[in-house]
Amino acid sequence: MKAKAMDVKLVVRPIIGCLTHTHFWEGPCRAGRREDMTEEAESAAADRAFAESCGELEKLTPEVRLLEPIDCRYTERFVVSGEDFERIEEDLDKVDFFLCMGWRIPKLERYRKTVVIMQNGNEGIDFAAYCRSIGIEAYVCMDMEDVNRLAHYLWVRKAVANTRALVLTAGSQPTFGIQSLIRDPEIIRRKYGLEVVKLPFDSIIPYMDEITDEEACPLAEKMLGGASEVRVNREWFLNDIKYYLAARKMMDVYDCNAFSTACHELCTSEIPQNRKFTPCTCHSLMKDEGIPSACEEDLNALLAMCIMQYMANRPCFMGNPNHETDELLRIHHAVPPLCMNGYGTKPLDYKLWAFTGQGFGGKLQVDFAQNDNDYVTLGRFNPAGDTMCVKVGRVLRSEYDEVYCSPYYYIGMDDARTYMHRLAGFGHHQVLIFGDWLQELREVSELMGFRILEG
Repeated sequence: MKAKAMDVKLVVRPIIGCLTHTHFWEGPCRAGRREDMTEEAESAAADRAFAESCGELEKLTPEVRLLEPIDCRYTERFVVSGEDFERIEEDLDKVDFFLCMGWRIPKLERYRKTVVIMQNGNEGIDFAAYCRSIGIEAYVCMDMEDVNRLAHYLWVRKAVANTRALVLTAGSQPTFGIQSLIRDPEIIRRKYGLEVVKLPFDSIIPYMDEITDEEACPLAEKMLGGASEVRVNREWFLNDIKYYLAARKMMDVYDCNAFSTACHELCTSEIPQNRKFTPCTCHSLMKDEGIPSACEEDLNALLAMCIMQYMANRPCFMGNPNHETDELLRIHHAVPPLCMNGYGTKPLDYKLWAFTGQGFGGKLQVDFAQNDNDYVTLGRFNPAGDTMCVKVGRVLRSEYDEVYCSPYYYIGMDDARTYMHRLAGFGHHQVLIFGDWLQELREVSELMGFRILEG
């Protein structure tokens, strides 16, 4: 399988600038004590500033791969040496952004590379405004907290651009279940870099046939053993695991790190009926592993899922919304993951029930009351792929149904009626993550170039 998008690193080249003068003088832009303004004193101060900056770099987020810091000093001629530019240019094609610390770096704009200036004052603001005026992406950060926040959003953008989704399809335009989907994958490839590989939905069957019972049994037994209650045919549940393992094998073959499959078309083929499986467990398992996995070829939801999962470092649920009252929304599907409080946290407790009345098709039944802070954020892109509708609510209770899409989550929110009307411009599947992430989505939308419509 292609490396998980969440494992990607931002490659950052720190450049620590410093203006050191060739001798002492004073004037309208230079004043102080003579002993601090000699060439020797300023060189010593530049040494200290470089060491302090290197110490600050140790606080950078682990989402960054840091290249060797460059000590870039220049005199009152404001000319950077050719040797320093040669160091800046090393592996330039791999660099995601320059992190400028201290003084500005004259003529750095020649590379037309994203610039992040960590400088609390006029220098950084002025240089960023100049860069933006000539079409170069530039940002100002007051301190390392600012840098890490910005770096995380730039990392989300890069992770999305490193996502390649395997989408199993019946080739219908549109699909029966999701007419509101983004029909042309080129839209999101051009805008966000997210690639889509489309193959027939039944092309996974030969891969399933290659999976032996011995391969599938350990994971099946682990899931059955971890459930507080089991209401699925244990023998048939092995087929759900085989589907998941087959999907992983296909992703290996086609170098993909995200997944989706037709649902209505798969169902009407009667392949699941004959083989006794559904894709639901596959979606839950993948999301818990950091692999975006969306139902029903829904690229609107998959794009939202990638952004929200990478941004919040936690897997997403997705499901169908229903208006209960003007203050209550219900959302349901059979694909909850277990690490919804964040990767590396304790998995949620679950029951393992059957999707079908016959007893096949495993589905996790998870109580979202296990949310650490009660709030959840819902999101979905429109069919044009340029706007995300976002709404924050609070989980009130969870309910389960014996068959079909379940669990049901009841979410309290202001003006659920207006929210449902707004979804008429976006489509029905909603992506849900634990926590209130509205402000973060606002900020990441600015970097990635999409709009936010607050529900």
